[in-house]
Amino acid sequence: MTIKNFKEWLLITKWYSEKTINNYIRTLNKFDKYLKDISFNQRGVEQCEKIKIHDIESFISIEKLHWLETRTLNNYLSWIKTYINYCAIHGEDVLDTRQIIFAKEHKKKIEALSEEECEKLFNHFKKRKAVWKVQELIKTRDLLIVSMFLYTWIRVSELAWIRIKDIQENMQVIWKWWERRTVNILPEEMKLIKLYLFMREDSSEWLFISHSSNSRWRKLSNVSIQEIIRKWWKEAWLDHKIYPHMLRHTFATLLLRKKANLYHIQQLLWHKNLNTTQIYLSVLNKELEETQKKIPRFS
Repeated sequence: MTIKNFKEWLLITKWYSEKTINNYIRTLNKFDKYLKDISFNQRGVEQCEKIKIHDIESFISIEKLHWLETRTLNNYLSWIKTYINYCAIHGEDVLDTRQIIFAKEHKKKIEALSEEECEKLFNHFKKRKAVWKVQELIKTRDLLIVSMFLYTWIRVSELAWIRIKDIQENMQVIWKWWERRTVNILPEEMKLIKLYLFMREDSSEWLFISHSSNSRWRKLSNVSIQEIIRKWWKEAWLDHKIYPHMLRHTFATLLLRKKANLYHIQQLLWHKNLNTTQIYLSVLNKELEETQKKIPRFS
């Protein structure tokens, strides 16, 4: 079985996103190199019938030396397991993947901004003066990016691929995992979108583009958007680092603080399982613990 065939199978059968498939293939290539390095006859993952449980365990042990998180290592195991199962489906006599044991993961820590930090960030936008027209344009674009992250459930990969033609009144339709999904846009963000488009003098189909002289009108990449968030975090002198997905976490935790229904938040975030949404309750549990400590002591 070849890695190329496996990649095509993931695309056609599983309908995985390009990013997810790349994660599978990158891990398989890494495992393939490891197998060839330790064998005399350069056997790799394509000789799937020769893969033994100790090969997988040794590979994970080596990767663990790179200080990877348990979750990442478990992902490696999961992707290798999927490949071996794929080989079994196609008639190969392979390892029984029930032998693959996953490590116990610690509960995922949720990082989110407080209301005070959100206010501090947006106040920085208000105070920031723009001298040139292009500076005002960039400031408006960046404010829109931060607002879209904070007031919708959108992810960075989805935000980068928004086309202007997809924008409707109070509605944004985007592409994610081969599905068309709907994002409700609040009037304040719609007003900001219209302002940003009014200020632009280009014919690009993309909503978020570069206005730098060396890459003018080019669609912003995921990395570029992350850099924009990082720039505003540093300038606003917030207490800790901000990244796009943290604003998605903030969106969920702010709704919880306002006593929004957990099921409604699940639908907004497009979580398939309510248990995934419940991890945001850990943020509130910490706040409750701090509140409990304020009780007067009488002994």
